[in-house]
Amino acid sequence: MTIRVGRPVPEIGTTYWQRGAAGPKEMSLADFRGKWVVLFFYTRDFTFVCPTELEAFAALESEFNRLGSEVVGASTDSYFSHNAWFEQDGTLSEVGFPIIADTSHEFSEAFGVLLEDGSALRGTFIIDPEGVLRQMSVNEIDVGRNVAETLRLLQALQSGELCRAGWRPGQDESPKYNEWLAQVFPRLKKSVLAEASQQLSTRLYDAGDMIIQQDTPSELFYIIVNGEVSVIHRDENGTEIELARLGAGEIFGEIGILTETRRSADVIANTGVTLLALGWDDFKSLVNKSDPTARDLMLIVEQRRAAFQK
Repeated sequence: MTIRVGRPVPEIGTTYWQRGAAGPKEMSLADFRGKWVVLFFYTRDFTFVCPTELEAFAALESEFNRLGSEVVGASTDSYFSHNAWFEQDGTLSEVGFPIIADTSHEFSEAFGVLLEDGSALRGTFIIDPEGVLRQMSVNEIDVGRNVAETLRLLQALQSGELCRAGWRPGQDESPKYNEWLAQVFPRLKKSVLAEASQQLSTRLYDAGDMIIQQDTPSELFYIIVNGEVSVIHRDENGTEIELARLGAGEIFGEIGILTETRRSADVIANTGVTLLALGWDDFKSLVNKSDPTARDLMLIVEQRRAAFQK
């Protein structure tokens, strides 16, 4: 198995040491579902660089915990080696998080850090509450990692934003996005809104203009910025029925795209109208990035299609 960012991590059962626990315990990464996990491999017990990293993780453990994350260490040493080292080395007295004892090498091999001599590279892995790998980095054994940087990366991942180089929590670096789009799709991440905002185009119509014609291909989704439109459906006898009048902040054009059908009604400008338009592919991509948003839109579709039956 090749571990990769964006894919679920292997959920292999393994033994671990933890201060204060009576004897070795068993765990799987599946045990941490619902929490973020910062998993780090170090090379060996009773070495020189490794204790500096362990001490650094222990110093920041409360910060990781405050972010809803658990710290888990790992090496290929045995439980008994861990127990001896962590009890004897005074610099490790504050280490309280679990330390995996991967004597089978199955765990370290699955994460791609196992060396031929049975030790491990300095791999760091950030795993989200769904068990999906969100970040990974690997150092050779002579170079210790920057634990504060690992904390920063966790904060950036949890922000759900587009984070520029050197981003820090509290910086006003939120991605720019269209406020009308954010109003229509309040459940979407700002990063998704920012990306979709780049695809928006502005359309202007005069009173009486036909914006959408029934039975034509569904190509665009619209947000009304100002003005008013009428939604008019023609039944099989040619009778026109006004289904709705829509104003600023309301949407139309979603039915045909979401159901992959032709337009189900005319939409005519009652006044001068300013619209924001999003193409078929961009709209579908946006909806596919958020299940709650998809559900919200399908509820609107169901309500509007029900109006056709009245």
